[in-house]
Amino acid sequence: MAITDILMDFAYKLKKSKILKVGSLSLLCTVLVRAVNLISIPVFSRLLTTSEYGKVDVFMTYVNIFMIILGLDFAGTVGKGRLDFKEEANEYITSSLLFTTLFSVGIILCINIFFPIIQRIFDMDRLTVNIMLLYSYAMFIISYRSAEYNFFYEYKKNMAMSLGVVIGNFVLSIALIETIFNGQRFWGRIIGAAISAFIVAFFVYLHLSCRGHWTMKKRYIKYSLEFGVPLIPHNLSHMVLSGADKVMINSMISASASGIYSLVYTLGMLSQVIFEAMNNVFGPWLFRQLDRGAENSVRYVQKYYLLLYCIVTVGVLVISPEIIKVIGPRDYWEGISMVMWVVYAAFINFTYTLYVNVEFFYRKTILISIGTIMAAVVNVLLNMFFLERFGYQFGAVSTLISYLALLVFHMIIVNFILKKNVTDNVFVISVVFLMLGITFCLQHSLNSLMQRVIVGIGSEFLIIGIVYFLYKKYGKPDLSLGIGENV
Repeated sequence: MAITDILMDFAYKLKKSKILKVGSLSLLCTVLVRAVNLISIPVFSRLLTTSEYGKVDVFMTYVNIFMIILGLDFAGTVGKGRLDFKEEANEYITSSLLFTTLFSVGIILCINIFFPIIQRIFDMDRLTVNIMLLYSYAMFIISYRSAEYNFFYEYKKNMAMSLGVVIGNFVLSIALIETIFNGQRFWGRIIGAAISAFIVAFFVYLHLSCRGHWTMKKRYIKYSLEFGVPLIPHNLSHMVLSGADKVMINSMISASASGIYSLVYTLGMLSQVIFEAMNNVFGPWLFRQLDRGAENSVRYVQKYYLLLYCIVTVGVLVISPEIIKVIGPRDYWEGISMVMWVVYAAFINFTYTLYVNVEFFYRKTILISIGTIMAAVVNVLLNMFFLERFGYQFGAVSTLISYLALLVFHMIIVNFILKKNVTDNVFVISVVFLMLGITFCLQHSLNSLMQRVIVGIGSEFLIIGIVYFLYKKYGKPDLSLGIGENV
């Protein structure tokens, strides 16, 4: 059978499933939000100095961290909670939300009381820290509502809310930078971002609280705490993995170096937009297959899933240096040497989800957190010992090694602790080394777009050849039992 016939067969099977519709809406929502953020990169990299850009990125890193802490990771409990409390879902949502408010007020008060002692941790003044904390809680409220939208596949409403936040962030920041805060552009950027989040979060908070009659019941709070809290270390560790480099470069080298690294890291991780949309489709399919004991089907389809992302990654690798040149001014170009390894780290991050999704299905949240914490520790230790010695470019290396550790740790958890033979480990390791070889070849062609295009085309044909071999050897993958088929 020809490759074109294989593609047509895939298209036909997907057309019959609601997976395609839900996945397409999920992708559209993710892409539109990221598109606005992507457009903002060249704008703010020109409006701000590299030092200001680095300070803003560190501020946003803290926002992401405290969004998890202040919200107690309750956003992750929304879907399961609505299933378990079908008749009292609104009261459950409101109870959990109001409890996070009390908890957040307590944390903010404690930070302000002990601020003189802990100020060096933040490396920010009191006003900036308080803006960061309030902004963090506002973003949690928005993510809490977004989780409910996703549970009911209301991607249009989620898109409207998310776009309202990011567009407001973009427009208000530019307006404040060019007017009131023209001489203090860092302030214009963070205040512009915070205002749009505050406005949306205010109306979301009122809606959810009134809908649940301002209820706060103990059993709902206990349920959310038992589900959400064990995952806090996992998500915080992911924040460390993605943000520790920037914070440590800022404090150990300079804010300017942090700004360059931040832009390169952001652009190098662009392929994760596709990854998020793909996982929104693949995750529910995986859970349903495991629920009915179809582990062989999972092992087979995962191979196609991984190879599909390889095709995406190769494309990003080929054009990543040009993306930096187009989006970032010349001051940022010295970071081009790092970008290939950041893209490859994003690929490894995708690969580890083949294992962590299995852990989520079996509700091993403590094990998930342990594996991710260990990877975060690797990242921090590498930066601590080698960052000053090798320069800020080492951040890309420490990120890659940390994500490799993340993959290995979760591979061990699934295979030797849970003892689940769900993923073909030999195939995964082989593909990881294949992509490593391709990345090396493209890195050696860093200064020649033509050479990278040639290597990229050859690599894509090689990956498609592997897909064709799998199809010929094992036959059609089972794409039944998708998201919409049992909803």
